[in-house]
Amino acid sequence: MLAPLSPHTKHIVIDLQRLFAEPHGWHVPSIAAILPNVLSLCHTTGAQTLYSRFITPADPQSATGRWQNLYQAYPEVTGLNPAILDLIQPLTKIAHPAQIFDKTTYSIFPAVLPYLTQTDTLILSGAETDACVHASVLFAVDLGLRVIIASDAVTSSDHAAHSATLRIIARRMPTQVELATTAEIIAAWPK
Repeated sequence: MLAPLSPHTKHIVIDLQRLFAEPHGWHVPSIAAILPNVLSLCHTTGAQTLYSRFITPADPQSATGRWQNLYQAYPEVTGLNPAILDLIQPLTKIAHPAQIFDKTTYSIFPAVLPYLTQTDTLILSGAETDACVHASVLFAVDLGLRVIIASDAVTSSDHAAHSATLRIIARRMPTQVELATTAEIIAAWPK
């Protein structure tokens, strides 16, 4: 059972955008399966929810450092129509523009850091468990925050990597990262 959540808890939805939900180079078909849980969390957490969008460059050469290698391997995700980078429906209907943060790296940090001054707990949902979610978890742990992964509201294009990441976090970081279901998080949300 999940201990009660502080009134200073935020929920971050990582990269649930058309770039990953539609069949492009980084398609994550299982986003549709987690979307009902993510929406339940968003409706519960309301204005305490932040959203990230992974923004890709115009071309591989526009990326910095070793990110150029990534985009050379996936040139089909560069130079995209900006609409592909939008959040998926129905998140676009509930996310206020001030709640949306663009990033060009895996972690949502440091983009959201100025908005977390009173925050002591973070709930993470979204994609991909073994990349952007994982990077954000590690940064939040480094900040000393209570970190909760909504285990049934995260996913990856690589199911084995998704499962392995959750197992490793549960095994190696049980005192710093909690895994909880959407129902457990909603039950623990401050009333």
